[in-house]
Amino acid sequence: MNLTCHRAKNLSYAIIDDFFTEKELEAVTQEVKDLQRFFLPASKTRTAKESEGERLKTGKGVFLDNLYVNNRTASAILQANRKVFSPEVVEYAQNFDVIFKEISQSNSDHTLLNCYISGQEYRPHADTSRLSVVTFLREGDFSGGEFFFPEQEEVIPCIHNRAVLFPGCVTHAALPIKGQGRRISLAHFINLKGDDRH
Repeated sequence: MNLTCHRAKNLSYAIIDDFFTEKELEAVTQEVKDLQRFFLPASKTRTAKESEGERLKTGKGVFLDNLYVNNRTASAILQANRKVFSPEVVEYAQNFDVIFKEISQSNSDHTLLNCYISGQEYRPHADTSRLSVVTFLREGDFSGGEFFFPEQEEVIPCIHNRAVLFPGCVTHAALPIKGQGRRISLAHFINLKGDDRH
């Protein structure tokens, strides 16, 4: 893992490149392929809406915790993404900004696997989680798909095996992709029990 923290206007966020090890990435990639049959339209994944009720996401997805009820150890993704709770990440991030202390205080989390093809996006929205981690996986050849914080005018390239950690309340977006590939993202929502939102 290569962890760096950044500040853009009033936002602190972290980028973790090479988030998964080579072995983890192989297992995660295989699991993504195996789970394609479970992908649901945006209307079935509690996607954010505009005030008029229109969905902001055009991709598909599935909540992994719904598939692996009481058996999270059966999922390579749910096991590998737990490294965000490691002392290496927690200490580095909270030394940069106290907001990241929320990681070590968390006792509840959920993961949404998303898939976007050409022309699809997730327009600006905010999560209801305390913290969010979005990990990018690229399949095939495409352009676009950047991660975007519109209020801070901050664009983060969609690099394979890159994770972005940020406060869930911050407005963010997945820009449209163009090409024949797929942008896979793992949205990891970090919360406290009793405040279990996503």
